[in-house]
Amino acid sequence: MRHSSVQLNRLVITASLLLIGIALFFPNLLNQLTLPILLLSVFIIGIPHGAIDHMMATELYGLKNSLKDHLLFYTSYLFIMLIIAVLWIYAPVAGMILFLLISIYHFGQADMEDFLNSSAPNYLWYILRGVLIIGLIVFSDPSTTYPIISEAMRIDPIAFEEFMPDASLSVLILLTLYSAFVLWGILQSHFQQNLRFVADSVLLTGLIIITGPLIGFAIYFALWHSIGHVNEMKEFFETKRKSLSFFEFYKKATPFTLVSLFGLLMLYGINQFLLLEGEFITLMFILISVLTLPHLFIADKMYRQV
Repeated sequence: MRHSSVQLNRLVITASLLLIGIALFFPNLLNQLTLPILLLSVFIIGIPHGAIDHMMATELYGLKNSLKDHLLFYTSYLFIMLIIAVLWIYAPVAGMILFLLISIYHFGQADMEDFLNSSAPNYLWYILRGVLIIGLIVFSDPSTTYPIISEAMRIDPIAFEEFMPDASLSVLILLTLYSAFVLWGILQSHFQQNLRFVADSVLLTGLIIITGPLIGFAIYFALWHSIGHVNEMKEFFETKRKSLSFFEFYKKATPFTLVSLFGLLMLYGINQFLLLEGEFITLMFILISVLTLPHLFIADKMYRQV
């Protein structure tokens, strides 16, 4: 599996297999669990994992503990968030395209850093892995994902569905191409542990396809991506001879996490006041996209230094 920690890998495998079992034998129960699991994954693990970017920036960019440097970081970070937010308001199609491209790169990079040998073409594998994740989420159950995407882009759902390619065929092509590249990568010795990488890819694919895109995204975002990134930040600080326990992480991440939660609650309140049904999940994904781009710059800098 992707994590360097045996305990984290066991957690990923156990949670994934449990939810796959529930999806196969108790689908009604899974439907009831979908929203709680999605919300918990985003707000208990997902958003907090980027909430100490200010600490990471201090180490990565050599910032000092001064008012000038604090203003420089927060102004830059918030300015990038503002650009994304404005893009969603005035050009939602462009906002969605940018969000998908950012997610492909960021998810792919985070996942593949633990698998690739130094001789492997990194960017190729970042894109392939990211396309697998995003592609499976988008096409595994279009009845769930298409309304969310069309709503975010403010496009008529019927027109959007007619524009999109056949979902089943898209998944088949995606898995075929990914499998072919993985076989090529194995023959070219691109991976540190072939069996671990293949098992990780199979489990992730099965999770998204069997449990559906929302549960699949929730578990991937929380247990593959976010917890893995927290563990990598912990290891990064150790290279700087500084400690960062999970308790300390959550303590330091609390202020920014609360600000993000407050922002979503405001969006939810506006949503309820205007009686716009079914937009809460869409708003949540837009919030994630606004937070993702500035976080990507920090994460990319970290991966280049480790």
